[in-house]
Amino acid sequence: MFKNIKTITSIINSLQQFTLVMMVGLFCNSALASEAEISESNITENNIAESSVEGNIGESNTEKNTSNKIRVLFVNPSIENDPFWHKIELITKQAATELNIDLAIIHGYGTRFFQLEELTKYFEQNPAPDYIVLINYPGHAKLTMDFLQQQQVKVITLEQTIAKEEKTLIGTPGSKYKNWLGEIYFNNSNAGYMLAKSLINMVKSANKKPIVAGISGHFGSESNLRNSGLQKAIKESGAQLTQIVHAGWSAEDAYQKTIGLLKRYPNINIIWCASDHMALAVVDAIEDSGKLAGVDIIVGGFDWTPKAIISINNRKLTASIGGHFMMGAMAIMAISNEEQGISHNIFVDERYNSFELALISKKNISKYIHLLQSETLTQVSFKELVQLYSTRAGKSSGNLLEKSSLKKSNINH
Repeated sequence: MFKNIKTITSIINSLQQFTLVMMVGLFCNSALASEAEISESNITENNIAESSVEGNIGESNTEKNTSNKIRVLFVNPSIENDPFWHKIELITKQAATELNIDLAIIHGYGTRFFQLEELTKYFEQNPAPDYIVLINYPGHAKLTMDFLQQQQVKVITLEQTIAKEEKTLIGTPGSKYKNWLGEIYFNNSNAGYMLAKSLINMVKSANKKPIVAGISGHFGSESNLRNSGLQKAIKESGAQLTQIVHAGWSAEDAYQKTIGLLKRYPNINIIWCASDHMALAVVDAIEDSGKLAGVDIIVGGFDWTPKAIISINNRKLTASIGGHFMMGAMAIMAISNEEQGISHNIFVDERYNSFELALISKKNISKYIHLLQSETLTQVSFKELVQLYSTRAGKSSGNLLEKSSLKKSNINH
Protein backbone atom coordinates (compact mmCIF):
# COMPACT_ATOMS: atom_id res chain seq x y z
CA MET A 1 0.00 0.00 0.00
CA PHE A 2 1.15 3.54 -0.58
CA LYS A 3 2.31 5.40 2.47
CA ASN A 4 1.58 8.97 1.48
CA ILE A 5 -0.46 11.18 -0.77
CA LYS A 6 2.50 12.14 -2.95
CA THR A 7 2.90 8.57 -4.15
CA ILE A 8 -0.76 8.11 -5.10
CA THR A 9 -0.68 11.52 -6.80
CA SER A 10 2.25 10.23 -8.82
CA ILE A 11 0.14 7.29 -9.92
CA ILE A 12 -2.74 9.51 -10.94
CA ASN A 13 -0.42 11.84 -12.83
CA SER A 14 1.38 9.02 -14.64
CA LEU A 15 -1.86 7.41 -15.68
CA GLN A 16 -3.14 10.72 -16.96
CA GLN A 17 0.02 11.28 -18.99
CA PHE A 18 0.26 7.76 -20.41
CA THR A 19 -3.14 6.20 -20.91
CA LEU A 20 -4.62 8.40 -23.60
CA VAL A 21 -1.40 8.49 -25.58
CA MET A 22 -0.89 4.72 -25.46
CA MET A 23 -4.16 2.84 -25.48
CA VAL A 24 -5.24 3.44 -29.09
CA GLY A 25 -1.88 2.43 -30.47
CA LEU A 26 -1.87 -0.91 -28.69
CA PHE A 27 -4.13 -2.36 -31.33
CA CYS A 28 -4.35 0.34 -33.95
CA ASN A 29 -4.88 -2.02 -36.89
CA SER A 30 -7.74 -3.86 -35.18
CA ALA A 31 -11.32 -2.66 -35.71
CA LEU A 32 -11.88 -1.68 -32.10
CA ALA A 33 -15.10 -1.63 -33.32
CA SER A 34 -18.82 9.85 -25.22
CA GLU A 35 -20.34 13.61 -22.35
CA ALA A 36 -23.68 13.30 -23.73
CA GLU A 37 -23.74 15.39 -20.64
CA ILE A 38 -25.89 15.01 -17.55
CA SER A 39 -29.33 16.50 -18.05
CA GLU A 40 -31.74 16.76 -15.16
CA SER A 41 -34.60 16.79 -17.63
CA ASN A 42 -33.88 13.12 -18.40
CA ILE A 43 -34.59 12.03 -14.82
CA THR A 44 -37.89 10.30 -14.19
CA GLU A 45 -39.46 8.49 -11.28
CA ASN A 46 -39.07 5.27 -13.23
CA ASN A 47 -35.32 5.84 -13.49
CA ILE A 48 -35.09 6.05 -9.72
CA ALA A 49 -37.45 3.16 -9.07
CA GLU A 50 -35.36 0.91 -11.32
CA SER A 51 -32.12 1.84 -9.55
CA SER A 52 -29.86 -1.13 -8.92
CA VAL A 53 -26.26 -1.85 -8.05
CA GLU A 54 -24.37 -3.47 -10.88
CA GLY A 55 -21.50 -5.91 -10.32
CA ASN A 56 -18.97 -7.71 -12.45
CA ILE A 57 -20.08 -10.80 -14.34
CA GLY A 58 -23.30 -11.24 -12.43
CA GLU A 59 -21.74 -11.76 -9.02
CA SER A 60 -24.14 -11.65 -6.10
CA ASN A 61 -23.73 -9.25 -3.19
CA THR A 62 -22.86 -12.17 -0.93
CA GLU A 63 -20.10 -13.32 -3.26
CA LYS A 64 -18.72 -9.82 -3.45
CA ASN A 65 -18.80 -9.32 0.30
CA THR A 66 -16.87 -12.53 1.00
CA SER A 67 -14.39 -12.18 -1.87
CA ASN A 68 -10.72 -11.44 -1.38
CA LYS A 69 -10.81 -9.12 -4.37
CA ILE A 70 -10.35 -5.39 -3.95
CA ARG A 71 -13.84 -3.89 -3.93
CA VAL A 72 -14.50 -0.64 -5.79
CA LEU A 73 -17.70 1.38 -6.10
CA PHE A 74 -17.99 3.52 -9.23
CA VAL A 75 -20.61 6.27 -9.08
CA ASN A 76 -21.89 7.13 -12.54
CA PRO A 77 -23.19 10.69 -12.04
CA SER A 78 -25.76 10.41 -14.82
CA ILE A 79 -28.72 8.21 -15.68
CA GLU A 80 -28.45 4.65 -16.94
CA ASN A 81 -27.60 4.41 -20.65
CA ASP A 82 -26.48 8.02 -20.97
CA PRO A 83 -24.38 7.64 -24.16
CA PHE A 84 -21.18 9.19 -22.82
CA TRP A 85 -21.28 7.78 -19.30
CA HIS A 86 -22.47 4.37 -20.48
CA LYS A 87 -19.30 4.11 -22.54
CA ILE A 88 -17.22 5.08 -19.50
CA GLU A 89 -19.03 2.36 -17.52
CA LEU A 90 -18.29 -0.34 -20.08
CA ILE A 91 -14.60 0.53 -20.32
CA THR A 92 -14.29 0.80 -16.53
CA LYS A 93 -15.89 -2.65 -16.18
CA GLN A 94 -13.46 -4.04 -18.72
CA ALA A 95 -10.47 -2.68 -16.80
CA ALA A 96 -11.82 -4.00 -13.48
CA THR A 97 -12.48 -7.48 -14.87
CA GLU A 98 -9.01 -7.77 -16.39
CA LEU A 99 -7.32 -6.52 -13.23
CA ASN A 100 -9.34 -8.81 -10.93
CA ILE A 101 -11.11 -5.97 -9.16
CA ASP A 102 -14.67 -6.35 -7.90
CA LEU A 103 -16.59 -3.39 -9.34
CA ALA A 104 -20.06 -2.20 -8.35
CA ILE A 105 -21.85 0.68 -10.09
CA ILE A 106 -24.58 3.04 -8.91
CA HIS A 107 -26.05 6.10 -10.63
CA GLY A 108 -26.41 9.70 -9.48
CA TYR A 109 -29.27 10.51 -11.91
CA GLY A 110 -27.92 13.91 -12.81
CA THR A 111 -28.32 15.78 -9.50
CA ARG A 112 -26.34 16.21 -6.30
CA PHE A 113 -29.40 15.23 -4.26
CA PHE A 114 -30.02 11.89 -5.96
CA GLN A 115 -26.32 11.03 -6.00
CA LEU A 116 -25.87 11.51 -2.25
CA GLU A 117 -29.12 9.63 -1.64
CA GLU A 118 -27.95 6.68 -3.76
CA LEU A 119 -24.56 6.71 -2.01
CA THR A 120 -26.21 6.62 1.40
CA LYS A 121 -28.51 3.80 0.30
CA TYR A 122 -25.58 1.77 -1.00
CA PHE A 123 -23.66 1.98 2.27
CA GLU A 124 -26.80 1.08 4.24
CA GLN A 125 -27.31 -2.07 2.18
CA ASN A 126 -23.73 -3.19 1.48
CA PRO A 127 -20.39 -3.49 3.27
CA ALA A 128 -18.17 -0.49 2.59
CA PRO A 129 -15.97 -0.93 -0.50
CA ASP A 130 -12.22 -0.45 -0.34
CA TYR A 131 -12.34 2.43 -2.82
CA ILE A 132 -14.91 4.72 -4.38
CA VAL A 133 -14.57 6.56 -7.70
CA LEU A 134 -16.93 9.49 -8.31
CA ILE A 135 -17.49 13.01 -9.55
CA ASN A 136 -18.05 15.53 -6.77
CA TYR A 137 -21.23 17.49 -7.42
CA PRO A 138 -21.04 21.26 -6.84
CA GLY A 139 -23.10 22.16 -3.79
CA HIS A 140 -22.67 18.78 -2.10
CA ALA A 141 -18.91 18.28 -2.24
CA LYS A 142 -18.28 18.77 1.49
CA LEU A 143 -21.30 16.69 2.49
CA THR A 144 -20.10 13.90 0.24
CA MET A 145 -16.49 14.01 1.42
CA ASP A 146 -17.57 14.13 5.07
CA PHE A 147 -19.80 11.10 4.52
CA LEU A 148 -17.09 9.07 2.76
CA GLN A 149 -14.56 9.96 5.45
CA GLN A 150 -16.96 8.60 8.06
CA GLN A 151 -17.25 5.40 6.03
CA GLN A 152 -13.43 5.07 6.02
CA VAL A 153 -13.31 4.44 2.27
CA LYS A 154 -10.54 5.65 -0.04
CA VAL A 155 -11.67 8.14 -2.69
CA ILE A 156 -10.53 9.01 -6.20
CA THR A 157 -12.48 11.83 -7.85
CA LEU A 158 -12.96 12.47 -11.56
CA GLU A 159 -12.92 15.84 -13.33
CA GLN A 160 -12.54 19.27 -11.78
CA THR A 161 -16.08 20.16 -10.83
CA ILE A 162 -15.63 22.17 -7.62
CA ALA A 163 -14.67 25.84 -7.59
CA LYS A 164 -14.27 28.93 -5.42
CA GLU A 165 -15.59 28.83 -1.84
CA GLU A 166 -16.58 25.18 -1.98
CA LYS A 167 -13.12 24.18 -3.18
CA THR A 168 -11.65 25.97 -0.18
CA LEU A 169 -13.90 23.91 2.10
CA ILE A 170 -12.69 20.54 0.80
CA GLY A 171 -9.12 21.49 -0.09
CA THR A 172 -6.95 19.39 -2.38
CA PRO A 173 -6.54 15.59 -2.34
CA GLY A 174 -5.01 14.51 0.96
CA SER A 175 -4.97 17.93 2.59
CA LYS A 176 -8.19 17.92 4.64
CA TYR A 177 -9.46 14.46 3.76
CA LYS A 178 -6.66 11.91 4.12
CA ASN A 179 -8.81 9.27 2.42
CA TRP A 180 -9.00 11.40 -0.74
CA LEU A 181 -6.15 9.93 -2.76
CA GLY A 182 -6.26 11.96 -5.93
CA GLU A 183 -8.21 13.38 -8.85
CA ILE A 184 -8.19 12.35 -12.50
CA TYR A 185 -9.19 15.08 -14.88
CA PHE A 186 -8.51 16.48 -18.30
CA ASN A 187 -7.53 19.99 -19.28
CA ASN A 188 -10.93 21.57 -19.91
CA SER A 189 -9.54 25.01 -20.63
CA ASN A 190 -7.10 23.83 -23.27
CA ALA A 191 -9.75 21.56 -24.80
CA GLY A 192 -12.12 24.52 -25.14
CA TYR A 193 -9.29 26.50 -26.71
CA MET A 194 -8.40 23.73 -29.18
CA LEU A 195 -11.99 23.40 -30.34
CA ALA A 196 -12.49 27.15 -30.74
CA LYS A 197 -9.15 27.66 -32.49
CA SER A 198 -9.92 24.89 -34.98
CA LEU A 199 -13.34 26.33 -35.84
CA ILE A 200 -11.99 29.87 -36.12
CA ASN A 201 -9.18 28.77 -38.43
CA MET A 202 -11.64 26.97 -40.68
CA VAL A 203 -13.69 30.15 -41.14
CA LYS A 204 -10.58 32.27 -41.66
CA SER A 205 -9.35 29.87 -44.34
CA ALA A 206 -12.53 30.72 -46.29
CA ASN A 207 -11.61 34.43 -46.04
CA LYS A 208 -14.47 35.22 -43.69
CA LYS A 209 -14.47 37.04 -40.36
CA PRO A 210 -15.22 34.54 -37.56
CA ILE A 211 -18.40 35.55 -35.70
CA VAL A 212 -18.80 33.21 -32.75
CA ALA A 213 -21.53 32.22 -30.29
CA GLY A 214 -21.00 29.83 -27.37
CA ILE A 215 -23.42 27.26 -25.92
CA SER A 216 -22.17 26.34 -22.45
CA GLY A 217 -23.37 23.84 -19.82
CA HIS A 218 -24.19 24.55 -16.17
CA PHE A 219 -22.84 27.51 -14.22
CA GLY A 220 -19.86 25.67 -12.71
CA SER A 221 -16.12 25.09 -12.92
CA GLU A 222 -16.23 22.56 -15.78
CA SER A 223 -18.22 24.91 -18.02
CA ASN A 224 -16.21 27.92 -16.87
CA LEU A 225 -12.92 26.24 -17.77
CA ARG A 226 -14.17 25.28 -21.22
CA ASN A 227 -15.51 28.80 -21.70
CA SER A 228 -12.14 30.28 -20.72
CA GLY A 229 -10.52 28.32 -23.53
CA LEU A 230 -13.06 29.70 -25.99
CA GLN A 231 -12.46 33.24 -24.77
CA LYS A 232 -8.68 32.83 -25.04
CA ALA A 233 -9.00 31.69 -28.66
CA ILE A 234 -11.30 34.63 -29.43
CA LYS A 235 -8.83 37.10 -27.96
CA GLU A 236 -5.82 35.65 -29.76
CA SER A 237 -7.49 35.38 -33.15
CA GLY A 238 -9.38 38.65 -33.28
CA ALA A 239 -12.65 36.84 -33.88
CA GLN A 240 -15.92 38.45 -32.79
CA LEU A 241 -17.69 36.87 -29.81
CA THR A 242 -21.40 37.63 -29.81
CA GLN A 243 -22.56 35.87 -26.64
CA ILE A 244 -22.04 32.78 -24.47
CA VAL A 245 -25.31 31.30 -23.20
CA HIS A 246 -25.84 28.46 -20.72
CA ALA A 247 -28.06 25.54 -21.74
CA GLY A 248 -27.44 23.27 -18.72
CA TRP A 249 -26.20 20.36 -20.89
CA SER A 250 -29.77 20.04 -22.23
CA ALA A 251 -30.33 19.39 -25.95
CA GLU A 252 -33.77 21.02 -25.79
CA ASP A 253 -32.40 24.15 -24.13
CA ALA A 254 -29.49 24.28 -26.59
CA TYR A 255 -31.94 24.11 -29.49
CA GLN A 256 -34.07 26.97 -28.13
CA LYS A 257 -31.04 29.09 -27.22
CA THR A 258 -29.67 28.63 -30.75
CA ILE A 259 -32.95 29.76 -32.33
CA GLY A 260 -32.74 32.90 -30.20
CA LEU A 261 -29.08 33.52 -31.02
CA LEU A 262 -29.69 33.22 -34.76
CA LYS A 263 -32.46 35.81 -34.56
CA ARG A 264 -30.33 38.14 -32.45
CA TYR A 265 -27.10 37.67 -34.43
CA PRO A 266 -27.99 36.59 -38.00
CA ASN A 267 -24.36 36.77 -39.16
CA ILE A 268 -23.04 34.08 -36.79
CA ASN A 269 -20.85 31.57 -38.63
CA ILE A 270 -19.46 29.56 -35.69
CA ILE A 271 -21.30 27.99 -32.75
CA TRP A 272 -18.97 26.49 -30.13
CA CYS A 273 -20.68 23.98 -27.79
CA ALA A 274 -19.55 22.51 -24.47
CA SER A 275 -20.93 19.05 -25.36
CA ASP A 276 -21.83 16.95 -28.39
CA HIS A 277 -25.29 16.39 -26.93
CA MET A 278 -25.98 20.11 -27.20
CA ALA A 279 -24.03 20.50 -30.45
CA LEU A 280 -26.28 18.03 -32.28
CA ALA A 281 -29.33 20.01 -31.15
CA VAL A 282 -27.63 23.17 -32.40
CA VAL A 283 -27.18 21.53 -35.81
CA ASP A 284 -30.93 20.79 -35.87
CA ALA A 285 -31.75 24.38 -34.92
CA ILE A 286 -29.54 25.73 -37.70
CA GLU A 287 -31.19 23.49 -40.28
CA ASP A 288 -34.68 24.36 -39.01
CA SER A 289 -33.78 28.04 -39.38
CA GLY A 290 -33.18 27.58 -43.09
CA LYS A 291 -29.39 27.56 -42.97
CA LEU A 292 -26.91 24.77 -43.69
CA ALA A 293 -24.96 23.34 -40.76
CA GLY A 294 -21.38 22.73 -41.81
CA VAL A 295 -21.65 25.31 -44.60
CA ASP A 296 -23.29 28.54 -43.44
CA ILE A 297 -22.51 27.88 -39.79
CA ILE A 298 -19.96 25.41 -38.43
CA VAL A 299 -20.51 23.72 -35.06
CA GLY A 300 -18.17 21.93 -32.66
CA GLY A 301 -18.69 20.02 -29.41
CA PHE A 302 -17.11 17.78 -26.77
CA ASP A 303 -17.24 14.02 -26.04
CA TRP A 304 -16.78 12.00 -29.25
CA THR A 305 -20.26 10.50 -28.87
CA PRO A 306 -21.14 7.96 -31.62
CA LYS A 307 -23.90 10.21 -33.01
CA ALA A 308 -21.51 13.14 -33.14
CA ILE A 309 -18.93 11.08 -35.00
CA ILE A 310 -21.56 10.08 -37.56
CA SER A 311 -22.60 13.73 -37.91
CA ILE A 312 -18.99 14.78 -38.53
CA ASN A 313 -18.68 12.06 -41.14
CA ASN A 314 -21.87 13.39 -42.76
CA ARG A 315 -20.42 16.94 -42.76
CA LYS A 316 -23.08 18.39 -40.45
CA LEU A 317 -21.18 18.70 -37.16
CA THR A 318 -17.71 20.06 -37.88
CA ALA A 319 -15.56 18.90 -34.96
CA SER A 320 -15.55 17.21 -31.55
CA ILE A 321 -13.02 17.14 -28.72
CA GLY A 322 -12.73 13.88 -26.76
CA GLY A 323 -10.80 11.00 -25.22
CA HIS A 324 -12.02 11.34 -21.63
CA PHE A 325 -14.01 8.08 -21.74
CA MET A 326 -10.89 6.50 -20.19
CA MET A 327 -11.29 8.33 -16.85
CA GLY A 328 -12.89 5.46 -14.95
CA ALA A 329 -10.42 2.90 -16.30
CA MET A 330 -7.55 5.18 -15.27
CA ALA A 331 -8.86 5.16 -11.72
CA ILE A 332 -9.10 1.36 -11.76
CA MET A 333 -5.48 1.08 -12.92
CA ALA A 334 -4.36 3.53 -10.25
CA ILE A 335 -6.10 1.41 -7.62
CA SER A 336 -4.58 -1.81 -8.98
CA ASN A 337 -1.08 -0.40 -8.82
CA GLU A 338 -1.59 1.12 -5.40
CA GLU A 339 -2.56 -2.30 -4.07
CA GLN A 340 0.68 -3.71 -5.50
CA GLY A 341 2.76 -0.94 -3.96
CA ILE A 342 4.18 0.16 -7.31
CA SER A 343 5.80 3.59 -7.38
CA HIS A 344 5.49 5.65 -10.55
CA ASN A 345 7.73 8.59 -9.71
CA ILE A 346 9.96 7.91 -12.71
CA PHE A 347 7.07 8.69 -15.03
CA VAL A 348 5.88 11.90 -13.41
CA ASP A 349 6.59 15.46 -14.43
CA GLU A 350 5.19 17.36 -11.47
CA ARG A 351 4.24 20.29 -13.69
CA TYR A 352 1.42 18.28 -15.22
CA ASN A 353 -1.66 17.12 -13.35
CA SER A 354 -4.15 16.64 -16.16
CA PHE A 355 -4.28 15.05 -19.58
CA GLU A 356 -4.98 16.55 -22.97
CA LEU A 357 -7.91 15.65 -25.19
CA ALA A 358 -7.81 15.40 -28.99
CA LEU A 359 -9.75 16.89 -31.89
CA ILE A 360 -11.72 14.94 -34.51
CA SER A 361 -12.85 16.80 -37.63
CA LYS A 362 -13.53 16.05 -41.27
CA LYS A 363 -9.75 16.06 -41.81
CA ASN A 364 -9.15 12.88 -39.78
CA ILE A 365 -12.60 11.32 -39.32
CA SER A 366 -12.14 8.65 -42.00
CA LYS A 367 -9.05 7.28 -40.24
CA TYR A 368 -10.68 6.93 -36.81
CA ILE A 369 -14.41 6.49 -37.38
CA HIS A 370 -14.43 2.74 -36.62
CA LEU A 371 -12.54 3.25 -33.37
CA LEU A 372 -14.66 6.14 -32.20
CA GLN A 373 -18.03 4.52 -32.94
CA SER A 374 -17.19 1.54 -30.72
CA GLU A 375 -18.56 1.51 -27.17
CA THR A 376 -15.85 -0.83 -25.87
CA LEU A 377 -12.10 -1.32 -26.15
CA THR A 378 -12.11 -5.11 -26.25
CA GLN A 379 -8.78 -5.31 -28.10
CA VAL A 380 -6.96 -3.26 -25.46
CA SER A 381 -5.22 -5.16 -22.65
CA PHE A 382 -5.37 -3.28 -19.37
CA LYS A 383 -2.98 -5.83 -17.89
CA GLU A 384 -0.40 -4.72 -20.42
CA LEU A 385 -1.10 -1.07 -19.71
CA VAL A 386 -0.55 -1.61 -15.99
CA GLN A 387 2.70 -3.45 -16.73
CA LEU A 388 3.74 -0.60 -18.98
CA TYR A 389 3.45 1.84 -16.10
CA SER A 390 5.53 -0.34 -13.80
CA THR A 391 8.37 -1.10 -16.24
CA ARG A 392 8.70 1.64 -18.83
CA ALA A 393 11.47 4.08 -17.96
CA GLY A 394 10.45 7.00 -20.13
CA LYS A 395 7.57 9.43 -20.49
CA SER A 396 5.66 9.86 -23.74
CA SER A 397 3.97 12.98 -24.99
CA GLY A 398 1.20 13.69 -27.45
CA ASN A 399 -2.47 12.86 -27.44
CA LEU A 400 -4.63 9.85 -28.10
CA LEU A 401 -4.70 10.14 -31.87
CA GLU A 402 -1.09 11.21 -32.38
CA LYS A 403 0.09 7.90 -30.93
CA SER A 404 -2.16 5.75 -33.10
CA SER A 405 0.82 4.33 -34.99
CA LEU A 406 2.20 2.65 -31.85
CA LYS A 407 1.90 -1.13 -32.22
CA LYS A 408 1.31 -3.68 -29.49
CA SER A 409 4.71 -5.18 -30.22
CA ASN A 410 6.35 -1.86 -29.32
CA ILE A 411 5.15 -1.91 -25.71
CA ASN A 412 8.00 -4.01 -24.36
CA HIS A 413 10.70 -2.14 -26.28
